[in-house]
Amino acid sequence: MTHCTLDPEYVDFLLHADGWPAILQDIDLFGTADFGTTAYADAEELVRVIENEVEIERGANISRLIPIGVSRADIDILVMPCERDDRPAPVIWLAGGEIERYRTFSDFFRGMIIENLAEAASLA
Repeated sequence: MTHCTLDPEYVDFLLHADGWPAILQDIDLFGTADFGTTAYADAEELVRVIENEVEIERGANISRLIPIGVSRADIDILVMPCERDDRPAPVIWLAGGEIERYRTFSDFFRGMIIENLAEAASLA
């Protein structure tokens, strides 16, 4: 369990889709059934390692980062700050460093749609 108040947009996503396998290639978004699993615990450990090795820009209200998705075959991990206020939380894509930062979960989801459309177009 995250022991963190989750972002309302992410909660809404969990209520409707409850996770998304292969949202982008081999990157899966966790669903509620994943919280407490070995895969989720491994993702939490990866976040702890990354936090010790990589400079991640964070605001004063961020206590820690929680994993919301992870690659099955690579080092990519998606995290959201565990914030102490009601502002929308960003989604941060990490893979050896910060790859992308989306202002909100909705922005992240739209970004994944764009990435998938670009991949599909490159295959055509």
